[in-house]
Amino acid sequence: MSEWSKSLVEWTEDNVAYLSVVFTWDLPKAHQRAAWLTQEGYHVVAGGPAVKLMPEYVAEVAEVGGDMEGVLERHNPDATFTSRGCIRRCAFCAVPKIEGDLVELDEWEAKPIICDNNLLACSIIHFDSVIEKLRPLKDIDFNQGLDARLLTQYHADRLAELDIAVIRLAWDNTKTGNAFMQAFERLRKAGIKANKIRVYCLLNFTDTPDDALFRIRTVNNMGALPSPMRYQPLDTLTRNAYVSPNWTEMQITRCTHFWSRQLYGYRGIVWEDFRY
Repeated sequence: MSEWSKSLVEWTEDNVAYLSVVFTWDLPKAHQRAAWLTQEGYHVVAGGPAVKLMPEYVAEVAEVGGDMEGVLERHNPDATFTSRGCIRRCAFCAVPKIEGDLVELDEWEAKPIICDNNLLACSIIHFDSVIEKLRPLKDIDFNQGLDARLLTQYHADRLAELDIAVIRLAWDNTKTGNAFMQAFERLRKAGIKANKIRVYCLLNFTDTPDDALFRIRTVNNMGALPSPMRYQPLDTLTRNAYVSPNWTEMQITRCTHFWSRQLYGYRGIVWEDFRY
């Protein structure tokens, strides 16, 4: 599978320059690029999740655009959406603000990286059509995570029909532990190996280090791969600047550095002995 773009994506068509900005901390760079491109004679159009969240930041140097045709493939040519939006209103998530309510797409291109924000909230008819359309593909990655609260055994059994590279779940707080465990066991019962399940574990939000570590270590002990996700305020202009009252910067850095590298040499090191 192709790599994701690491920053904003830029391209030109005739005298129009387009900027697509995913993360708000790339907005200062986008503002600088837009100003320079304007001086070079281009009409600049800026869009993407970050621009939708903070349109005023680039409004003086660029036209704030809507959805740009074919922009996702510029970020990753192997990525696709079968639906947009979500039924949830999680306080830490930007999706409700930038995409709104759940909408199933009638037409979409079958590619191995599925970026739906809540595929399992779609109708069974849509879900089944997605499975059938993905069936010929290899190394499928449900990239944004599947909602553990909605995952039934039927979902799990149908997902197991595919050539799965990665299935991702999320365990954002201990209160949703029962739903996560149930979803995990349903995937395992369907025949999906634990080492193909990755679990986003939110930290630095309203949790404590003990809360996050409990979730992360539980996932690790189950044979899945925890992916610690550092909370970023939706309007931050500096990546990793926010530290919640329950955490210190060292605690966040140590936790994310150790647990995000379990595939790359840290599996033989005990957490208690790890010093960053």
